Amino acid sequence: MWLAIVFALPVLVTAWIVFVSRRWGTGNLIRDYGLSFRWIDLLGIPAAFAAIWFIQPVVVYLALLMFGDPGGLDSNVFVTPEPAIWVPNLILSVIAAPFIEEVVFRGMLQPSLKRWFDGPDPDQIRSFRATNAAVLITAATFAALHLPQSLAGVNGVALTAATLFAGIVLGALAMATRRTAPSIVVHAASNLVANATAYGLVA
Repeated sequence: MWLAIVFALPVLVTAWIVFVSRRWGTGNLIRDYGLSFRWIDLLGIPAAFAAIWFIQPVVVYLALLMFGDPGGLDSNVFVTPEPAIWVPNLILSVIAAPFIEEVVFRGMLQPSLKRWFDGPDPDQIRSFRATNAAVLITAATFAALHLPQSLAGVNGVALTAATLFAGIVLGALAMATRRTAPSIVVHAASNLVANATAYGLVA
C-alpha cells in the first residue's frame, strides 16, 4: 500500500507532463522540454554540480548564522536499513524526482515566467531582468515546496537555503542551455551523492 501511494504521485505528474506536451506543445517530450544533450554540457554539468557541492554548504552556513539554527536533521534523506523503504526512496530521489521537478520547474514554470516578464517586445535589458526574475521565482517556489520536510524534523533554515541555492543553480543552467536535460543530470547526481553521504558511503 505504501509503495503504491509513493509511486502514484510521480506517475500522475508524469502523465500530466505528457498531456501538456500533447495538448499545448508539439507532442515530442524531447523537443518540448529540452531533453537532449550537447557537447557544451560537458562544461555546464560539472560546473553546476561543483557549485552545488562546494558553494552550497557555505550558503547554508551563512544562512544559519543570519537566521539562527533551529536544530533538526542535517539531511532530508530518510536513512533506514530496510530495503523495502530505502530502495523505493532511492529510485524516487535519484530518478523520478529529478526528472519531474526539473521538467515542471525548469521546463514549464521558468520559461513561462520568462515569457511573461519579457512582454510582447523585450529589449536586452528587459530580457536580462526577466531571466533573473524567472530563475529566482522558480527557485523560491522550488524551495517552498520542500519546506514541509521540516515537519519531519529536517533543519528548516538549512533546507531552505540549500534548496533555494540549488534551484538558482539549476535554473541558471537550464536558462543557459535552454534545455532541462543538463539540470536533470545535475539534480540526479546531487541527490545520489546526498543519499550516499547520508548512508555513510561518502565522507
